[in-house]
Amino acid sequence: MTFDDRGRMILGRDKRGVVRLSLSDDHGRVDRFEVIENTLKHCRGVLWAHDSLYVCATNSRGFYRLRDTDGDDRFDDVQQLKFMDYQSRYGHGTNQVVLGPDDMLYVVNGNDVGFPEGVATDSPYRNPQDDHLLPEPRDAVQEVRVGHILRTDPDGERWEVIAGGFRNQFDVAFNNDGEMFTYDADMEWDVGLPWYRPTRLNHVVSGGEYGWRWGTGKWPDNFVDSLPTTLDTGLGSPTGLEFGTRSHFPLPYRDALFMGDWQHGRILHVQMSPRGASYDCQYGVFLEGGALNVCDLTFGPDGAMYFITGGRGSQSGLYRVTYDGPDVAADPLSDEQAKHAQEAKAARQVRRQLEKFHRRRDASAIDIAWPHLNSEDRWLRFAARLAVERQDPALWRDRALSETRPTASIAALLALARLGRAEDQSDLLTALERLPLRSLEREQLLDALRLLELSFIRQGAPSAEDRTRVLAQLEPLYPHASNYANRELCRLLVYLQSPEVVHRTVELISNSISQEDAIFYAQLLARVSEGWTVETREAFFDSLIATRSFQGGKLLSDALQHIREDAIATLTEAEREHLQPHLEKLTAAENVVQVSQPAPFVKQWTWQELEVELPQTHHNRSWEQGRTALAKASCVKCHRLGEQGTSTGPDLTNVGRRFNERALLESIVLPSKVIDEKYRLKTYMLDSGKVITGRPISVGATMITLQIDSLRSETVQVNRDEIEQTSPASISPMPTGLVNVLTMDEILDLIAHLKSGGDPKADVYQSHALNETSGDESQ
Repeated sequence: MTFDDRGRMILGRDKRGVVRLSLSDDHGRVDRFEVIENTLKHCRGVLWAHDSLYVCATNSRGFYRLRDTDGDDRFDDVQQLKFMDYQSRYGHGTNQVVLGPDDMLYVVNGNDVGFPEGVATDSPYRNPQDDHLLPEPRDAVQEVRVGHILRTDPDGERWEVIAGGFRNQFDVAFNNDGEMFTYDADMEWDVGLPWYRPTRLNHVVSGGEYGWRWGTGKWPDNFVDSLPTTLDTGLGSPTGLEFGTRSHFPLPYRDALFMGDWQHGRILHVQMSPRGASYDCQYGVFLEGGALNVCDLTFGPDGAMYFITGGRGSQSGLYRVTYDGPDVAADPLSDEQAKHAQEAKAARQVRRQLEKFHRRRDASAIDIAWPHLNSEDRWLRFAARLAVERQDPALWRDRALSETRPTASIAALLALARLGRAEDQSDLLTALERLPLRSLEREQLLDALRLLELSFIRQGAPSAEDRTRVLAQLEPLYPHASNYANRELCRLLVYLQSPEVVHRTVELISNSISQEDAIFYAQLLARVSEGWTVETREAFFDSLIATRSFQGGKLLSDALQHIREDAIATLTEAEREHLQPHLEKLTAAENVVQVSQPAPFVKQWTWQELEVELPQTHHNRSWEQGRTALAKASCVKCHRLGEQGTSTGPDLTNVGRRFNERALLESIVLPSKVIDEKYRLKTYMLDSGKVITGRPISVGATMITLQIDSLRSETVQVNRDEIEQTSPASISPMPTGLVNVLTMDEILDLIAHLKSGGDPKADVYQSHALNETSGDESQ
């Protein structure tokens, strides 16, 4: 939706054409409705700019410009500015066009559109590759297609790709600093799998790589050659995006970003705080309704918010949101806040200076960018590395190989690895060998491991001598205290055919507290044919049998079936015969879904008896028992804590910084006492008198699919005509009684684990560790 220069609203239609609405003087009603174009198909994006109407017509496979050349208020000139090779029926096409602060047009393409012909070869974002060390063969596609953002002039003469690696980002918006953001979609069928990525807000920068790839190939956030999510919002269907800058809303809403969520029938508002060259974000629910499937939103010339609902055959509606109240002054910044804001502004300016070198070769870029390869700011390192990478490697290769600062060395060597020149590999590995991997910080280690992967992917398999050297570095690190490091170590050791990888990984699977971890390691081991013993084979197939209790999205069963097929394919005849009982159970597991059995009941705990014990959470707690309690109480089925769990519910990593032990315990034992509006369910009263409470996961023309049990992924379909009333639920989506399977000590260890953010080095664990050490010595 967009407003033209006469204040009239223009809407793209779901099936065909574009319509124009003339609003009354008070904007309270529609005075006139007219069809102004009726040939373009599935017009997802419309923009009035430069005395023209620009249209993204997904099913007409193009980006169009409409003009009135004779002044009769009709569009007599319709021109296709760019053909878009849309190849799908799922709507991940040319989604939106937005006017940037530079008066250029920014066109948003989902992952079913390849780069259009004629894009500039010096685009900031170029030649995306899968870049997986151990790709899943079933993910193979002829062309790497990723969602991307294009930039063009008003006449559509020059086109360049600004950033990519999205799934189906629907819209973009610019804040007052001129920074661009997009809201990217998850693949809800991946829920429960290690490669699931929640819906996310991304800060879009020059050359930005955001890591979405087909199938199981989605990159984790820790891949240093990509940029991380700015804000995760769990399950959802992102649509319209707009900052409140043009609104007549009070502060802080004028500075907020508004994001439409089609699936959950709501509009979110995001508050941003500058941090380094990017931003931190907090979000909440601005408005919501039952089956309020928001398609797009914008602000009109009257300063009100307008949003449209509909899609997929459902009834459309036009809504207006106004503010009736006094203006609200902004709170003055403290001296510390003002200093922080200035530092962030300076960091963004540095990043933009570096981004100028993403399009062209300029030898001065090397000296300008090199100091920032050592920056603690990931966004500055990314911009600096790309600036160096775009220059003649003959000018910086030796400098990269001789760099001794660990962070800068990894960044420079990453640029060298990405060039893909085999002749550089041995020298690169020698340079990396100088780094003390064991003593690196967690982020540095993850970056170094990704560097090794990219070297083998792009430069080729190492020589026998280099392979031996790398194994000598990696094997002593595995398993590591970092779960994410273990994943990358496992990839590398499987690739390098380490004789240690099978038995160590089987042990990791047996100790996993989340199904995502178990699936990740099982997928890699399933294709390994060497290094097995009778014991590790039996343990591995036992773990595969246990996967029948795993729960998740539609693709979970397919992924587990593929792992089983791969594992069986590596067996010798003798192993098949020995494992026949396991194989029979495994075959049965393919057709029988076993409901996960809860841990044995311990006690019906009350708030009163637990609250009085809270002082004991401050000292002498067990980190390992707290970690185990996360799984035992089903926390990791919905939540992430540090590097464990999943992202469908609130992230608990920093919850201990915001709440004390009493509040943490209360949220677990009495989950419905205070419900975060972002996660509140809806209650549907049907005309039959039946009441259903759940979360909408699919909205159609006649039916709504509700998830009524998040732990068991149980759903029910409701006929929309039978819904009498929809209201916010008073019951939390988090079940009660989860701690009834824990002992008192386990509950206290769980609270300590949450309070510490899962940090095993926290003070609360040190006395316990000393006691264990003393006990070992006395024995």
